[in-house]
Amino acid sequence: MNRIFAETNVGRKNLAFGIALFLLLGIVTGIPLTIDFFGGSIFTPDQYQTWKVVHGYGVFLSFINYFFGLVIDRVALTKQYKEISSWSILMAGLFGGIIRMILVLSSALVELGIYVSLVETVLLTLGTVIFLQGQMRERDNQALKASEIRTTLHENKVH
Repeated sequence: MNRIFAETNVGRKNLAFGIALFLLLGIVTGIPLTIDFFGGSIFTPDQYQTWKVVHGYGVFLSFINYFFGLVIDRVALTKQYKEISSWSILMAGLFGGIIRMILVLSSALVELGIYVSLVETVLLTLGTVIFLQGQMRERDNQALKASEIRTTLHENKVH
């Protein structure tokens, strides 16, 4: 387990949540789809399509959380911004994966799904914007270092 969480601090929760979400929505919800694929349908055609969407979207959100957890600790942000971004992505996965699945199972997706989608979109956007700020800051720092190195080399060459 230490190899999975190696060199992660802030992203540890995203890694764990991504793995758990994949196991739940990737494997557990994938089993009924596989049974249907082999000819033993347990769903109506409409239920099958809805279940496929929940399954696919859950896997997508699990991958986002997992890979976000791998990289967030390497971004040039303060710990506070890393935490805000990390929790935003995790909560987007919770709303988009777990809560959406609960709404589908309780037949309440039509009434409440738009609110879940709104919260999920806001959280994903917030986490992504903060993450991209860190990426741009890191790129600017690298450009500044490269400029300083070129200036130092040029000064040494002139003397």
